[in-house]
Amino acid sequence: MDKFSVLKKMLHYCNYQDRCKKEIYSKLNSLELDDDNDKNFIIDFLQDEGFINDERYCRLYVKSKLNVKKWGVNKIKLSLISKGIDKDIIDDVLSEIDEDSYKDELVNLLKNKKINETDPYKRKAKLVRYAVSKGYSLSLVLEVYESLSQ
Repeated sequence: MDKFSVLKKMLHYCNYQDRCKKEIYSKLNSLELDDDNDKNFIIDFLQDEGFINDERYCRLYVKSKLNVKKWGVNKIKLSLISKGIDKDIIDDVLSEIDEDSYKDELVNLLKNKKINETDPYKRKAKLVRYAVSKGYSLSLVLEVYESLSQ
C-alpha cells in the first residue's frame, strides 16, 4: 500500500475512537507499511492535525476507567504505561482526580460487592483483595473498609 492510502485508513481509524501513538504504530505495522519515513510522516500528520493527542487520550482513558470500569489509580497507571503514554502525562492527569469522589467510588465498590461469607475475617480479606485487584491502594482500601465497619 502506498502511504496515502494508508493515511486514509489511519484517518478513519483515528476518527472511530481516540488512539495513542503506540496503537497507531501497531496498526501501521499490521498494514505492512515498511518504510519508517512513511510511518513517521503519517504519525506527524495525524499529530499536527489533532487526530493523535496522548494527553487527550490519557484524560479520556482515565475518566472512562474510573467511572465505567471502577478501576483504581494503580491499575489505570499500569495500563497507560503499557500503552506507551509518557509517565509525566499520566502523573499530571492522575493528580487531577478528586480525592473525595475517588474515595466515594471505592466506598460504593465495597458496599455493592456481593460476598457470601459469614466469617468476618474471610469477608474482609475477600473485599480487600477485590479492591486491590481493581487498582486501589491497600492503605486506602483498609482505611475505607474500617470506616464502613464502624
